[in-house]
Amino acid sequence: MTVTISTPGEVPARPPRAVLHTTRKIGLVGSHTSSLKTCPWKDPSWELWGHASSRSWYRRDMDCYFEIHKKARWHHVRKKGTKYISWLGKNTTPIYMHERYPEAPASIRYPKERVFEEFSSLPHKYFANTMAWMAALAIIEGATTVGLWGINYSSESEYSVQRGSAEFWLGVLAGKGINLVLPEACSLLREPALLYGYESHDDNGVLVDEYRPKKFTPQEGPKRILRPGEKPPQLEIPSSLQREIDEEEAALPRPDWAKPREVA
Repeated sequence: MTVTISTPGEVPARPPRAVLHTTRKIGLVGSHTSSLKTCPWKDPSWELWGHASSRSWYRRDMDCYFEIHKKARWHHVRKKGTKYISWLGKNTTPIYMHERYPEAPASIRYPKERVFEEFSSLPHKYFANTMAWMAALAIIEGATTVGLWGINYSSESEYSVQRGSAEFWLGVLAGKGINLVLPEACSLLREPALLYGYESHDDNGVLVDEYRPKKFTPQEGPKRILRPGEKPPQLEIPSSLQREIDEEEAALPRPDWAKPREVA
C-alpha cells in the first residue's frame, strides 16, 4: 500500500466536483451589480468562478477564485486594502494566481503556459481582463456552457479598453461550440444591436445614432483629460475609508515607485 503524505500547508489541486454531469456549466462572475441579480446562486448545476476582489458581492461560496494581478498589485497597492491581504491568508477556496504564495495558502499557479500552447493558433494573445483568463481555462477544462454574470466592461466606462478582449473570448467560446448565457443586463455582444449595412443607415443613407461615436462630457467620460496647467479634482474621502487607508499604509508601506506624486 502506498501512502502519500502532503507537505504541511500544501493545498492540492482543485478537487473534482461530487456530482458528475454529461454537461459542464461554468459561470464567470464579476461585480457588475445589474447582472449579478440574475446569477444562478441556488442552482448547484452551475460552477461559479469569481473575481477574488469581488467576493463580498457573492451570495454563495465560489468553486474557485481568480487573482491575476502581480503581487505588488494585491500586496502593496492601496486599492486592495489590509482586509484583502488578511482574507487571502485565511481563504480555503482554490484561487488562481501567478504563483503559489505563502501569504495565500489556497493559491494555485495559473497554467499560463498551457493556455498559450492550447491557443497558439490565435494571431494574438488577447488577454486584456480577468474574464479572458477565466474563459481560456474554462475551455481547457471542458465547459459545455459558459455564463457571464457581473461582467460587462461597458463601452462608456473606464473598462472600455478591456471590452474588445471580453467579446473576442466570447467569440472563441462560441467557436468551440460552447453555449453562451448572457443576462439581459449584460451589454456584451449587444452594442450596436442593429445590423450593419441593413440597419446602420436610415432611408436617406445617414448613419443612425447607434453607430455614431459616443461623445462624453468630462464628468461622464471614461478618462478625463486635463487641460494644460489644470490640476486634477480633489475628492473628499470618507473618514471611515481614510482610517482604513492609514492602517494599510502603516501595515503595508508601499514601495517608492507606487507612492503618489505631486502634480505641478
